[in-house]
Amino acid sequence: MIAPHRNLKGARDWTNCLVSLAKNWDVVSNAPLAFFALAAAMFSLAYLAAKWKYTATISHMQAASDTLKERLVLKTEQAEGYLERALKFDEKAKEVVDSSESALQDKTLTLVAQLRDFMEKSKAADYQATNAERLEMSHAISDDQKSTAWSRSMNSSMQRSNQVHAEYDRRFKVDAILLRDELRSRLPEYSPDQLAAHSYEHPTNYFDMGAVADDLEKMAKLLEAD
Repeated sequence: MIAPHRNLKGARDWTNCLVSLAKNWDVVSNAPLAFFALAAAMFSLAYLAAKWKYTATISHMQAASDTLKERLVLKTEQAEGYLERALKFDEKAKEVVDSSESALQDKTLTLVAQLRDFMEKSKAADYQATNAERLEMSHAISDDQKSTAWSRSMNSSMQRSNQVHAEYDRRFKVDAILLRDELRSRLPEYSPDQLAAHSYEHPTNYFDMGAVADDLEKMAKLLEAD
Protein backbone atom coordinates (compact mmCIF):
# COMPACT_ATOMS: atom_id res chain seq x y z
CA MET A 1 0.00 0.00 0.00
CA ILE A 2 1.24 3.50 -0.87
CA ALA A 3 1.66 5.72 2.16
CA PRO A 4 -0.82 8.67 2.38
CA HIS A 5 1.95 11.26 2.74
CA ARG A 6 3.39 10.07 -0.58
CA ASN A 7 -0.02 10.57 -2.26
CA LEU A 8 -0.20 14.07 -0.83
CA LYS A 9 3.30 14.89 -2.00
CA GLY A 10 2.51 13.65 -5.52
CA ALA A 11 -0.67 15.69 -5.61
CA ARG A 12 1.17 18.83 -4.48
CA ASP A 13 3.85 18.32 -7.16
CA TRP A 14 1.18 17.91 -9.85
CA THR A 15 -0.69 20.99 -8.59
CA ASN A 16 2.48 23.06 -8.61
CA CYS A 17 3.17 21.91 -12.16
CA LEU A 18 -0.32 23.00 -13.30
CA VAL A 19 0.02 26.35 -11.52
CA SER A 20 3.40 26.97 -13.15
CA LEU A 21 1.97 26.06 -16.55
CA ALA A 22 -0.99 28.38 -16.02
CA LYS A 23 1.27 31.28 -15.05
CA ASN A 24 3.36 30.82 -18.17
CA TRP A 25 0.49 29.98 -20.51
CA ASP A 26 0.97 33.16 -22.54
CA VAL A 27 4.56 32.23 -23.28
CA VAL A 28 3.59 28.66 -24.12
CA SER A 29 0.69 29.70 -26.37
CA ASN A 30 2.86 32.18 -28.28
CA ALA A 31 5.65 29.67 -28.96
CA PRO A 32 4.10 26.17 -28.86
CA LEU A 33 6.72 24.58 -31.11
CA ALA A 34 9.57 25.79 -28.96
CA PHE A 35 7.75 24.60 -25.84
CA PHE A 36 7.12 21.14 -27.21
CA ALA A 37 10.67 20.91 -28.57
CA LEU A 38 12.06 21.83 -25.17
CA ALA A 39 9.71 19.37 -23.48
CA ALA A 40 10.77 16.63 -25.88
CA ALA A 41 14.43 17.39 -25.31
CA MET A 42 13.97 17.31 -21.55
CA PHE A 43 12.03 14.06 -21.78
CA SER A 44 14.77 12.53 -23.94
CA LEU A 45 17.47 13.60 -21.50
CA ALA A 46 15.48 12.18 -18.59
CA TYR A 47 14.95 8.93 -20.51
CA LEU A 48 18.65 8.61 -21.36
CA ALA A 49 19.67 9.33 -17.75
CA ALA A 50 17.24 6.74 -16.43
CA LYS A 51 18.35 4.22 -19.05
CA TRP A 52 22.04 4.80 -18.16
CA LYS A 53 21.34 4.45 -14.46
CA TYR A 54 19.31 1.27 -14.68
CA THR A 55 21.55 -0.25 -17.35
CA ALA A 56 24.54 0.23 -15.04
CA THR A 57 22.56 -1.27 -12.15
CA ILE A 58 21.53 -4.28 -14.22
CA SER A 59 25.11 -4.76 -15.45
CA HIS A 60 26.38 -4.63 -11.88
CA MET A 61 23.76 -7.17 -10.76
CA GLN A 62 24.62 -9.41 -13.71
CA ALA A 63 28.33 -9.26 -12.86
CA ALA A 64 27.58 -10.10 -9.23
CA SER A 65 25.42 -13.01 -10.36
CA ASP A 66 28.17 -14.32 -12.65
CA THR A 67 30.70 -14.07 -9.82
CA LEU A 68 28.38 -15.98 -7.51
CA LYS A 69 27.88 -18.68 -10.16
CA GLU A 70 31.66 -19.01 -10.59
CA ARG A 71 32.10 -19.37 -6.82
CA LEU A 72 29.38 -22.01 -6.68
CA VAL A 73 31.01 -23.95 -9.51
CA LEU A 74 34.39 -23.72 -7.75
CA LYS A 75 32.91 -24.90 -4.45
CA THR A 76 31.18 -27.77 -6.24
CA GLU A 77 34.44 -28.82 -7.91
CA GLN A 78 36.26 -28.63 -4.57
CA ALA A 79 33.59 -30.73 -2.87
CA GLU A 80 33.80 -33.32 -5.64
CA GLY A 81 37.59 -33.37 -5.30
CA TYR A 82 37.34 -33.89 -1.53
CA LEU A 83 34.83 -36.70 -2.04
CA GLU A 84 37.05 -38.39 -4.61
CA ARG A 85 40.07 -38.23 -2.30
CA ALA A 86 37.98 -39.55 0.60
CA LEU A 87 36.77 -42.48 -1.48
CA LYS A 88 40.33 -43.27 -2.56
CA PHE A 89 41.49 -43.10 1.07
CA ASP A 90 38.71 -45.45 2.19
CA GLU A 91 39.58 -47.87 -0.60
CA LYS A 92 43.28 -47.78 0.30
CA ALA A 93 42.53 -48.21 4.01
CA LYS A 94 40.28 -51.19 3.30
CA GLU A 95 43.00 -52.77 1.17
CA VAL A 96 45.50 -52.45 4.03
CA VAL A 97 43.09 -53.77 6.66
CA ASP A 98 42.10 -56.75 4.51
CA SER A 99 45.73 -57.67 3.74
CA SER A 100 47.14 -60.95 4.95
CA GLU A 101 50.18 -60.78 7.20
CA SER A 102 52.55 -61.62 4.37
CA ALA A 103 50.92 -59.05 2.07
CA LEU A 104 51.03 -56.41 4.81
CA GLN A 105 54.68 -57.14 5.40
CA ASP A 106 55.45 -56.79 1.67
CA LYS A 107 53.59 -53.49 1.44
CA THR A 108 55.44 -52.15 4.48
CA LEU A 109 58.91 -53.19 3.40
CA THR A 110 58.28 -51.82 -0.11
CA LEU A 111 57.33 -48.44 1.35
CA VAL A 112 60.37 -48.51 3.65
CA ALA A 113 62.69 -49.15 0.70
CA GLN A 114 61.07 -46.33 -1.30
CA LEU A 115 61.31 -43.91 1.61
CA ARG A 116 64.98 -44.68 2.23
CA ASP A 117 65.78 -44.33 -1.47
CA PHE A 118 64.05 -40.95 -1.46
CA MET A 119 66.04 -39.88 1.60
CA GLU A 120 69.38 -40.90 0.11
CA LYS A 121 68.72 -39.06 -3.15
CA SER A 122 67.55 -35.95 -1.28
CA LYS A 123 70.62 -36.01 0.97
CA ALA A 124 72.93 -36.30 -2.06
CA ALA A 125 71.23 -33.33 -3.73
CA ASP A 126 71.52 -31.32 -0.50
CA TYR A 127 75.21 -32.19 -0.21
CA GLN A 128 75.98 -31.03 -3.75
CA ALA A 129 73.99 -27.81 -3.32
CA THR A 130 75.63 -27.08 0.04
CA ASN A 131 79.12 -27.55 -1.39
CA ALA A 132 78.34 -25.18 -4.25
CA GLU A 133 77.02 -22.58 -1.80
CA ARG A 134 80.10 -22.90 0.41
CA LEU A 135 82.34 -22.43 -2.62
CA GLU A 136 80.43 -19.28 -3.55
CA MET A 137 80.79 -17.90 -0.02
CA SER A 138 84.52 -18.68 0.00
CA HIS A 139 84.94 -16.52 -3.11
CA ALA A 140 83.08 -13.61 -1.56
CA ILE A 141 85.39 -10.73 -0.67
CA SER A 142 83.38 -7.75 0.49
CA ASP A 143 80.86 -7.80 3.32
CA ASP A 144 78.03 -7.18 0.84
CA GLN A 145 79.08 -10.18 -1.24
CA LYS A 146 79.33 -12.37 1.85
CA SER A 147 75.92 -11.22 3.07
CA THR A 148 74.36 -11.85 -0.35
CA ALA A 149 75.92 -15.32 -0.59
CA TRP A 150 74.76 -16.18 2.91
CA SER A 151 71.18 -15.03 2.26
CA ARG A 152 71.07 -16.97 -1.01
CA SER A 153 72.37 -20.08 0.77
CA MET A 154 69.77 -19.83 3.55
CA ASN A 155 66.90 -19.28 1.09
CA SER A 156 68.05 -22.20 -1.04
CA SER A 157 68.33 -24.45 2.00
CA MET A 158 64.82 -23.56 3.18
CA GLN A 159 63.42 -24.13 -0.30
CA ARG A 160 65.03 -27.57 -0.52
CA SER A 161 63.71 -28.47 2.92
CA ASN A 162 60.18 -27.41 1.98
CA GLN A 163 60.37 -29.47 -1.20
CA VAL A 164 61.52 -32.55 0.71
CA HIS A 165 58.67 -32.22 3.23
CA ALA A 166 56.13 -31.68 0.48
CA GLU A 167 57.37 -34.77 -1.34
CA TYR A 168 57.15 -36.83 1.86
CA ASP A 169 53.58 -35.66 2.38
CA ARG A 170 52.65 -36.47 -1.21
CA ARG A 171 54.32 -39.86 -1.58
CA PHE A 172 54.68 -41.42 1.86
CA LYS A 173 52.70 -39.80 4.65
CA VAL A 174 49.25 -41.35 4.14
CA ASP A 175 50.55 -44.85 3.34
CA ALA A 176 52.99 -44.75 6.27
CA ILE A 177 50.23 -43.83 8.73
CA LEU A 178 47.82 -46.46 7.37
CA LEU A 179 50.47 -49.17 7.60
CA ARG A 180 51.56 -48.02 11.06
CA ASP A 181 48.02 -48.15 12.44
CA GLU A 182 47.30 -51.57 10.97
CA LEU A 183 50.61 -53.02 12.13
CA ARG A 184 50.13 -51.72 15.65
CA SER A 185 46.61 -53.14 15.76
CA ARG A 186 48.15 -56.56 15.01
CA LEU A 187 51.06 -56.03 17.40
CA PRO A 188 49.38 -54.81 20.62
CA GLU A 189 52.53 -55.39 22.66
CA TYR A 190 54.72 -53.27 20.41
CA SER A 191 55.92 -49.95 21.83
CA PRO A 192 57.62 -47.45 19.47
CA ASP A 193 60.34 -45.09 20.62
CA GLN A 194 59.43 -41.45 21.17
CA LEU A 195 61.06 -40.19 17.99
CA ALA A 196 59.15 -42.61 15.79
CA ALA A 197 55.90 -41.99 17.67
CA HIS A 198 55.94 -38.28 16.79
CA SER A 199 57.52 -38.31 13.33
CA TYR A 200 54.85 -39.73 11.01
CA GLU A 201 52.71 -36.60 10.72
CA HIS A 202 55.38 -33.90 10.46
CA PRO A 203 58.99 -35.14 10.20
CA THR A 204 61.27 -32.15 10.64
CA ASN A 205 64.45 -33.66 9.17
CA TYR A 206 66.03 -36.79 7.78
CA PHE A 207 66.44 -38.24 11.29
CA ASP A 208 62.66 -38.18 11.73
CA MET A 209 62.08 -39.77 8.32
CA GLY A 210 64.66 -42.40 9.17
CA ALA A 211 62.81 -43.08 12.43
CA VAL A 212 59.60 -43.64 10.45
CA ALA A 213 61.35 -46.11 8.14
CA ASP A 214 62.98 -47.95 11.04
CA ASP A 215 59.71 -48.13 12.97
CA LEU A 216 57.80 -49.60 10.04
CA GLU A 217 60.56 -52.11 9.31
CA LYS A 218 60.66 -53.30 12.93
CA MET A 219 56.92 -53.87 13.02
CA ALA A 220 56.95 -55.67 9.66
CA LYS A 221 59.65 -58.06 10.87
CA LEU A 222 57.87 -58.65 14.17
CA LEU A 223 54.75 -59.48 12.24
CA GLU A 224 56.71 -62.02 10.21
CA ALA A 225 58.06 -63.60 13.40
CA ASP A 226 54.53 -64.11 14.74
